[in-house]
Amino acid sequence: MYLLSSFEEADATRTTLMRSGLELLAEKGYKGATTREIAARAGVSEVTLFRQFGSKEALLHEAVQKLHPPVEQVLPRLSGNLEADLLYLTERYLQMLEANQGLLVRLLPELARHPELRGETGPLGLRKAMSRVFEFFAELQKQACLRAEETPSQAAIALLGPLFARVLMLGAMGIQPPFDLQAHVRGFLEGRQLGQR
Repeated sequence: MYLLSSFEEADATRTTLMRSGLELLAEKGYKGATTREIAARAGVSEVTLFRQFGSKEALLHEAVQKLHPPVEQVLPRLSGNLEADLLYLTERYLQMLEANQGLLVRLLPELARHPELRGETGPLGLRKAMSRVFEFFAELQKQACLRAEETPSQAAIALLGPLFARVLMLGAMGIQPPFDLQAHVRGFLEGRQLGQR
């Protein structure tokens, strides 16, 4: 019988704890996902959870980061083709939303109830990820690819907000009408694009 090395066991334990933490977060919310319940679901002691992560916040932060690629992998490198770059961004963003739809539906009310989840250093790291997206749009404006009449956050929300609403609202209702991402990107660029890249 193959025995896992202590490193592989630790990695397997971490993975099991993260999975249990996310399941309980989705089922019971942030306050309801206690370290005791997370450890019990993972089949380990609460002491093991603290040895592996130090806190529930650290566990959830790492678990959420593993759910989706880092924001740097979602954001394209500027290629010289603005429409292709934004299509790349919207495709990856939509994939991330669809893959995590159930958790996102549960997290939204938790973010409203627990401001500590939203903060720069909050366990979910959401503010940092959104800041990087806004910086990307600011760079597009700085390079004169997009008009600067709206703030970078307004531009990001104009492009990505409809995708978020589509996945969370329509997906929760089981409605999946056809959606043309390329037409969405082209519609976004109308009146916003400066010159050609």
